Amino acid sequence: MSEIITKINGAVQKYNMLNDGDYVVAGVSGGADSMLLLNYLISVKDEYNLKITVANVEHGIRGEESLKDTEFVKKFCLDNGVDFKSISINAIEESKQAGMGVEEYSREKRYDFFKSFNADKIATAHNLSDNVETVLFRLSRGTSIKGCCGIPAVRGNIIRPLINCTGDEIRDYCKEKSIHFVVDSTNSDTAYTRNYIRNEIVPKFKELNPSFETVFQRFIDSAIDDEECLNNEANKCFDECFKKGALLIDRLNKYPKGTVKRAIIKLVSLYDVTLDDCHLNGVYNLVNNPGRYQIKGNIFAVSDKKRLRIAVFQESLDFGSVIVNKKITSRADFLNNCELYRKEFDFYCDYDKIIGSITVRPRESGDEISPAGRDCTKSLKKLYNELKIPVEDRDGIPVILDDKGVIGIYGYCCDERVKIDNTTNNVILINIRAED
Repeated sequence: MSEIITKINGAVQKYNMLNDGDYVVAGVSGGADSMLLLNYLISVKDEYNLKITVANVEHGIRGEESLKDTEFVKKFCLDNGVDFKSISINAIEESKQAGMGVEEYSREKRYDFFKSFNADKIATAHNLSDNVETVLFRLSRGTSIKGCCGIPAVRGNIIRPLINCTGDEIRDYCKEKSIHFVVDSTNSDTAYTRNYIRNEIVPKFKELNPSFETVFQRFIDSAIDDEECLNNEANKCFDECFKKGALLIDRLNKYPKGTVKRAIIKLVSLYDVTLDDCHLNGVYNLVNNPGRYQIKGNIFAVSDKKRLRIAVFQESLDFGSVIVNKKITSRADFLNNCELYRKEFDFYCDYDKIIGSITVRPRESGDEISPAGRDCTKSLKKLYNELKIPVEDRDGIPVILDDKGVIGIYGYCCDERVKIDNTTNNVILINIRAED
C-alpha cells in the first residue's frame, strides 16, 4: 500500500469519517485533489457499503474551460457507475448582487448544494497544503490560536480524508496511478491571495526547509491541542461564573485574562453573536470598568461592577403614537374598586393636584422625581438603578408629566405632590399602550 493511501486510511480511521452504509456526497471539481478523493471513495465503497453521489459546481468564471471540467467529471462518473449531479452559477454577477466576495459566495453556494442531498457525510478534498495556506492567510490578517488550528478534519458531517496529504504528494500519486485530472488555469493567477501564498510564499519557506508543509502540520496539531486545553479551562470558568444569565465579576477576576476572554466569547455566543478582537477587548474592559459597550446593532455588553451580561436593547416606544387612556373617578369609587383598577391601569394619582395638562415622553437628562412616601428627590437614573430596571428597558418606560414637571414613572411610582391621600377628591387613572 502506498504511503499516501496509508495517510488517507489513517485519517479516516482516526476521525471515524466513514461508517457502514453511509451515503456520501463528494465535492468533485475535476482537479487532482478531488479526483483522488473520488477514486479513494470508490476503492472503499464495498468495504464500507457506501452510496456515493458526486456533486459538481460549475462557477461560470472560466467560460468554456469550466464547462469542459464539468463534462470531464460527468464522463468519469458515467464510466465508473457513479451518481453525478451538477449545478451552474454565475459567481461573479451573483456575488455582486449578494454583496459578497466571489470566493465567499462560491463557497456558500457549494455547501448549500452539498447539503441539499441530506447525505450522511459530505466529503471534500481539502489537503495539508490547503491547511497550510489557510493558516498563513489567517496569520497575515491577524488571528488567534483557534485560527491557527486550520481546517478541521471533521466538522459536523463534513469529512476531509486528504487532510494529511500535501498537494505535491497528491499530484505525484495521480500521475503514478494514471488518475486523470484537470488543471484550473486560475491557479496561477497571483491576484488571488491564496494563489499568491501557494505560488510565492510557500516556495520561499520550502527553500528554508523542503519539508515545510509536513513540519507545519506539527504546529497546527499543537495549536489544536492547546485550543482544546484552553477551551476546557474556559468552560470551567464559565460554569463557575455564569449565574442567572450573567458572569459574576468577582469570580471572573480569579482567572487569567485569556480564560476570561474565552468565557466572554461563550457568553456572547448564547446570542448567536461572534466577536472580533477589537470588540472582545471592548467587552473585556467592562470586567473592571462598569458601563456598557455596543457589540452589534442593539446588542450591548453591560457591567454593573458585580455582573457582566449581554443586553438586547429594544426599540424605544414611539411616544408620538402611543395611546393614553384616562379615567377620572371619585376617591370612594377608586378605594372600592382599587383591585380592579390596578389590573386595568398602571398609573393613578390625585387628579386635582395636577397642574395644567398631562403629557407622556421617554426620560430625559435632568429628570427628577420625589417618590411618594420617600421624603427624598432622586434623578431617574438613580431611581432606575435602585429599582434594578435593566438599562435596555429604561428608554421604553413612559415618564408622565404635568406643566410643572414629572408626576410619575409609568408602572413604578408617582410623585409626592400628586399622591392620593385623605384630601383627595378625584383620582385619575392612566393606561398607556402602543398604537398597534
